[in-house]
Amino acid sequence: MMRFDRLHRGVSALTVLIGFAVLYLSGEFSTAIMGGACAALFTGPFVHRFFVRRSASISTNVVVVLTGIVAGYQAFATGNFLYYTILYAVFLGAVKSLMLRRGGDFMQLYALSFLHVVAGAVINPGLSFGVAMFPYVVCLTLSLMLTNLRRGIEDNLGADHDPTGERVELNLARKDLIRPGFLTVTVGITAAVFLISLVFFFLFPRMGLGFFATQSRFGIAMTGFSDTVTLGDFGNIIEDPEVVMRVKFDGRPTTTPLRMRGQSLDEYDGKSWRKTTRRLRGLNMDSKARYRVDNNEMRLDDLDPVVQEIYLEPMVGTPRVLFGLPNPVGFKRPSSSFAALRPTKWRFYMDDAHDVSVTGPPRSSIVYTVYSVQQSREPERMRSTERVYSDLINSIYNQLPATQPRIKALARRMAGDGAHPFDAAGAIERALKDEYQYALNSVHGEEDPLADFLFRNRQGHCEYFASAMVVLLRHIGIPSRIVNGFYGGEANEYGGYVYLRKADAHSWVEVWFPGVGWVTFDPTPPVALDLRMNRSWWRTVTDAVDNVKLWWYRWVVEYDLEQQVEFVAGLFRLLDRRDKGAFSESGLRWKDFKKLKHRLKALPWGKWALSVVAIVALLIGIRWLVLRRRRSSPAVLCRPQDPAVKAYRTMLKLLARRGLARKDSETQVEFLGRVVLQLPDAAHPARELTWAYLRAAYSSTGPAADAAETEATLQSLRQSLASGQTSP
Repeated sequence: MMRFDRLHRGVSALTVLIGFAVLYLSGEFSTAIMGGACAALFTGPFVHRFFVRRSASISTNVVVVLTGIVAGYQAFATGNFLYYTILYAVFLGAVKSLMLRRGGDFMQLYALSFLHVVAGAVINPGLSFGVAMFPYVVCLTLSLMLTNLRRGIEDNLGADHDPTGERVELNLARKDLIRPGFLTVTVGITAAVFLISLVFFFLFPRMGLGFFATQSRFGIAMTGFSDTVTLGDFGNIIEDPEVVMRVKFDGRPTTTPLRMRGQSLDEYDGKSWRKTTRRLRGLNMDSKARYRVDNNEMRLDDLDPVVQEIYLEPMVGTPRVLFGLPNPVGFKRPSSSFAALRPTKWRFYMDDAHDVSVTGPPRSSIVYTVYSVQQSREPERMRSTERVYSDLINSIYNQLPATQPRIKALARRMAGDGAHPFDAAGAIERALKDEYQYALNSVHGEEDPLADFLFRNRQGHCEYFASAMVVLLRHIGIPSRIVNGFYGGEANEYGGYVYLRKADAHSWVEVWFPGVGWVTFDPTPPVALDLRMNRSWWRTVTDAVDNVKLWWYRWVVEYDLEQQVEFVAGLFRLLDRRDKGAFSESGLRWKDFKKLKHRLKALPWGKWALSVVAIVALLIGIRWLVLRRRRSSPAVLCRPQDPAVKAYRTMLKLLARRGLARKDSETQVEFLGRVVLQLPDAAHPARELTWAYLRAAYSSTGPAADAAETEATLQSLRQSLASGQTSP
């Protein structure tokens, strides 16, 4: 068994380390800062005696005060009070870990560690926080129990009146204070309490509408979805695997790739795209609480729309654009009886370009349903459309900056003279796909990046292809616009949804046809999709992690009274064997349990059972060897180099060879009584060696035993054992 002091310091260090890890995984603190704090944490057990000195203690207090003043100044100067408050708490934790000597010091360190974890719940409410919570609760509980035992030892030995602290340190170095059973029971009780608290968390009536005050968490930083987008912005996120949205289909098979339309941009100044159709108006609601986007008088159900339910992560730095398959005709939020209680309401708006956005809690995810109607692109029907455009359409979607004359010539060459707009758009689309190359890291001139792409570099990513097609179409009088959204996605078999990442951000083109509306064209070469696909062997693991992450956000971070009602209702639906499943429901579906049942049956349970049996047998064997060695080498209380301690250890070995071994439940005096009864000839030397050992163990301030005298007594014991008989 490990020495008590070493065990206590190790568990305490692990407790604080988990708190540091929660803060570090938030991404708010640099590796250098957290690495320095961890270095102080692991250095503490070796240098804590140095800080007992008065001069070192005073110097440390001065440094702490000065650092606090600097942190306060920086907080007021930058306005980032939370960051510098947490940073100062990390500094205090690192300093305190260097000064752990008495039980009170450990308690102060745990208080700081608890503050670290509370701060982590604010700045890092992600899955990493949830993973860290259970080991933190276990380690903190064990640390508090060990600290209580430490303080009891200090009080009993009068640590306040012991200037050197030698007696306390010698007793804290004992190995028999904590048994493995104590650790096992502590962990078991902590785990049980943790599980019970989870039951209370899910079933106890919610007092508010969010576990974290406003259900807020750090949003995903996205470029390309603001009112102004500069060419090249998407290149910054094109290789980022962070998941942005998850999509489920109602009654249709899950297919990829998905094209999730976001917002359109209409004005081009030669370097950037800007949205001029910003005027917002509220959407009308039909009898089923669905917000209609189109002006079609037909009922939405009669249009046979593709129904998608979307879980959209919060995105910072962008308007709350809603995404869906092209040609959306309706949107809907999950119905809720508690919507009126929220301080910030979810409201749907549409601008003049029919792009839909939403207002609501700014840093919360949103679950909504989109109804999209598939467009028909039959050539005969498209060619029958008129070539006459309204003044409004021409003024907005045929706008052009001053461009090079050869761009107009290129447009005519690609489109062909006299071609119908549908054929011209298709010809330009094919020409860009065939004659230009897709590249993630292409560099273009700052003066006219589009001309550089068309005539010199001839390679780029989706923004350049989409921008080129729009500009070329406008040069021949065909209204068009650039659209930003996502294209691609991967199917997650665990959750039954398709997830799209930052890397799936994409730009394409919409062309206006009178009587039909906006029709999608994508001039980007198909190799772009191949570069985005995630074919790694690691994908199975990442899919499982993403499904767990979705569950964490839905049922922990964003768990509120509304979610609680859904959860309880889901239990009743499960009992009724009703099959409803989407992001807005509790996630408990009977068919999922049946699917899980079949998957469990298909697992290789026989091989796994043999593996478990082999591992258990190995652990039992290791434990037996450890216990056997411990019995043959009894624990030493203190002063391992004391002659009396060495002699007593040798005496136990000699007696064990004669069949007289000390039991774990026996004290030294009780064992001596058995020796006197069974080996009368060895009674005197055994008595002398036992009391010499007890004096060395419990009178640590006294002088060490005389080596020559102890060796003589041990020799007398050997002679007695050689000639003596064992009594029955």
